[in-house]
Amino acid sequence: MISVFSICIVLGSMCVSLFSAEAEITVSGQVGSTAVLPCELQSVGTETPHIRWRIDSETVFERLGEDTYQGEGYEGRVDVPEEELRKGNCSLVLHNLTLTDAGVYTSYQTVRRTKRSDSVIPKRKEISRVKLSVQEKPPEKRTEIPTGEIHLCVSLPAKQI
Repeated sequence: MISVFSICIVLGSMCVSLFSAEAEITVSGQVGSTAVLPCELQSVGTETPHIRWRIDSETVFERLGEDTYQGEGYEGRVDVPEEELRKGNCSLVLHNLTLTDAGVYTSYQTVRRTKRSDSVIPKRKEISRVKLSVQEKPPEKRTEIPTGEIHLCVSLPAKQI
């Protein structure tokens, strides 16, 4: 009886850890291509969402309305389009992939909470984790013409007499 009870506890704790773990999505692309790291807000209010994407402790991209920040090395290559963000799509678009872009990206939404004393306290809420893998471009296929002798066969019409 004790062993059955122990098995139930182990299985129950495994189920709880599965439900509490953040799902990690994997996206891959080739050097020079564009990758879209998916993200969706749970709810969209009337207030402009404040979204931030990070890799490790480095901020890659941040948007609050029209105001944006692009992290070092990502300048001109990353965006969360404002019109998409207003619809709840907080996906990060990353252009011109490099091998150093590979890693786990985490998106956050900053939510402003008002306390009873009317003070506003920002709270950062994790939305998604996306693992990006970047591969080298495969070498271009070249069609090579075989070297060696080339034989031509030409048939000419017979000369009429």
